[in-house]
Amino acid sequence: MQTSTESLLLFIGSQGQGEDQGIHAARLFPASGKLDVLGLSAVVARPTWVLADSRRPVLYAVSEVGNAGDRIGDVLSFSIGRENGSLSLLASVPSGGGGPTHLALDREGTTLCVANFGGGEVALVPVSDHGDLAPVCALRIGSGSGPHRRQKCAHAHGVTLDPTGRYLLAPDMGADRIFIYPYDAAGRTLGDDPNLHASVPAGSGPRLILFGKGGRFAYLLSELSAEIFVFAWNAEGGRLELLSSIALDGPDTGSEPSAAGFAISPDGAFLYATNRTVPAIHVFAIDPECGLLMPQQIVPTLGEKPWALEFSPGGDWLLCANQASDEVRVFAVERATGLLSDSGNAIAVPAPTSVAFSIPLGTIQ
Repeated sequence: MQTSTESLLLFIGSQGQGEDQGIHAARLFPASGKLDVLGLSAVVARPTWVLADSRRPVLYAVSEVGNAGDRIGDVLSFSIGRENGSLSLLASVPSGGGGPTHLALDREGTTLCVANFGGGEVALVPVSDHGDLAPVCALRIGSGSGPHRRQKCAHAHGVTLDPTGRYLLAPDMGADRIFIYPYDAAGRTLGDDPNLHASVPAGSGPRLILFGKGGRFAYLLSELSAEIFVFAWNAEGGRLELLSSIALDGPDTGSEPSAAGFAISPDGAFLYATNRTVPAIHVFAIDPECGLLMPQQIVPTLGEKPWALEFSPGGDWLLCANQASDEVRVFAVERATGLLSDSGNAIAVPAPTSVAFSIPLGTIQ
């Protein structure tokens, strides 16, 4: 087996909630794209989203329970053993709502932002120098509904800080809105100016939002309509301006759309997205001048329900979590064109839903 110095440590979140399920560790060997499973690192109920801290050897995770609004979920932090991928619990705190589904760490590394799906709550959780967590210190609750049966109330699905670190954007699947909150890192507070919030067509179901290179454009993935919305971002005023949208077209499966995986290449040149009802990755080139998307490729995922996409730090490999096939598969990336090809490498992991690489600070891959 290759040594750890030749590999990249990563962690895989899942929908598992049994005694033998939770967060798994693995290693990716950048020279070949080979994956090795290290095993189950922590037993957590439904750790659907994991996030590695780039400043310290710490992993954050949600425990996505309470999606129906019947209980409060949890946010956890773990100390990482880099040699063997072990996880030691540092802290577990209530997430501020039911069904925590997504996390973001601010630029200072002092606050975790949490999206709670159950009731649309967006929360801030203080982080200590060593990765310990304190109770929720700020909370905003979205409101609204939509025409889809899954849009009876607000359901915050993602949290993303803009490149300036002054605004927190929270796509809400239930309200068909992107809630935009002024963010004060020093005070750990969220403002609330209703005039900033952006809307999308009814029934779209916003899921995740990413900023392109340079921060001039933002890209929203809508779960229920399986579309990508392209926005211009006004960093001074904290406002989004809709420029265009493009559908994740695929064969007629007889199932309703359910977009999930979303990633931008490290160089900012290409965008990748999946629709869980169509087992394929859609590849788009990003026009650097106007931000618009140009379709390049549709490549089969070779597994069912592609839930999450994650680039290796160097951008040579794209990992796809095929949730219904219980596997994480590796695709080779042609850096110049953004095109994908199957590497032939995959590992078995129960119901994978997210991937996070743990890279020591200052390491350049």
